[in-house]
Amino acid sequence: MKVDFITFLPGFLSAFLQNLWMGCLAVFIGLVLGIPLARLVHKQSSFQRVIKGLIVFLRSLPVFIVMYIALGILTMTVVIDEDNIFSTPVLALLFGLCFSSVSGVFDAMVDYFRLRDAGDMRQALLVIPNIFRLYVNVACTTAVGAALGVKEAVSYSLMATERLTSTGDRLIIIIFVSLFFVCFVLLARWLLNLLVKAKILS
Repeated sequence: MKVDFITFLPGFLSAFLQNLWMGCLAVFIGLVLGIPLARLVHKQSSFQRVIKGLIVFLRSLPVFIVMYIALGILTMTVVIDEDNIFSTPVLALLFGLCFSSVSGVFDAMVDYFRLRDAGDMRQALLVIPNIFRLYVNVACTTAVGAALGVKEAVSYSLMATERLTSTGDRLIIIIFVSLFFVCFVLLARWLLNLLVKAKILS
């Protein structure tokens, strides 16, 4: 069986949308939790030591490890239809991603509050490209969900390569997917630079 990009591309792009929406959801949760935590620390709340300890804990655990721990707990405690948009593997992946998104939003917002209070709004507004950078990183990290069977771009590509008999054709798919993610990151960086320049010149 040969590589048929006319058939492969629509399915791959549809699967890549899963990476994007899971990244969006993880960053949204990060904003919901990270902003109030950063606000409490900025206001020197009595809980700031606990919050800082929690953030250090969130930073210290890799997404892959949290994902597998969450999968084990969810598998033992809940029964979810695997055809559901929030299947057990997807929930486990989101749980792992939220560890990095919450800590990332927290760091960005702490800087924002500090710079805003110092009267440097130009630098403070760099929080926007910082959150965008976080989203790009999280969206790319969703690819680790392939290890759990999450239906996203990498897992779709792996299933496509399994149907190919030629090693050369499999390499073509792998190279294409690798270049696709590289181009996605480069495009995101280009947009990020535009955002940064816009904030600096405004």
